Amino acid sequence: MSLDVTSSTAGAAVSLRQAQGQMSFGVKALNQAAEQQQAAVTTLLGGSPGGSPGGGNVTETRGQNLNIVV
Repeated sequence: MSLDVTSSTAGAAVSLRQAQGQMSFGVKALNQAAEQQQAAVTTLLGGSPGGSPGGGNVTETRGQNLNIVV
């Protein structure tokens, strides 16, 4: 009986470890996608990654929904 409990506990630990690795991978992928989208929006609005505008006519879009597909 105790062997069943031990193997079940070990199996659960392995499963949790695998799930943690998959979640970490997912979070990294989402973060990378968000950074790419932010860079695209910054470029489209005429700014530079440093935060200072690069010039040109830039219209404020605060409060509006932007659907930009790159």
